[in-house]
Amino acid sequence: MEAQPTVKSLHNRINADISQLLQRFENIMATATVENTNYTSTSVETYQLDVESTALIRAAEDILSLTRTMKETWLFGKLDTLGEDERDIKRREQLEKDALAVKQAVEEGGLLKVAE
Repeated sequence: MEAQPTVKSLHNRINADISQLLQRFENIMATATVENTNYTSTSVETYQLDVESTALIRAAEDILSLTRTMKETWLFGKLDTLGEDERDIKRREQLEKDALAVKQAVEEGGLLKVAE
């Protein structure tokens, strides 16, 4: 498995995949609405529709690949979706230390002595 993607890279990939999907769909719709009776124009449009539909399918496959990557990263990796910064990490560590200190005090009966 490749290196763990960051949240920012996943957001960029999501935006790129969605814009690619929309662009291909718009291209298909634009080509499909042209009315030509000329055989040459019809052949070119048919080829263009084939190319665009193949690209549309590829864009959809890219989105499916992205969702799989996101699931794998979320389940097996360390996807930082909460965006903890250094302050949040220090705060969480301090809370864990405080909780451990309270646990030790309760186990030793230190809280009962303070209350008496």
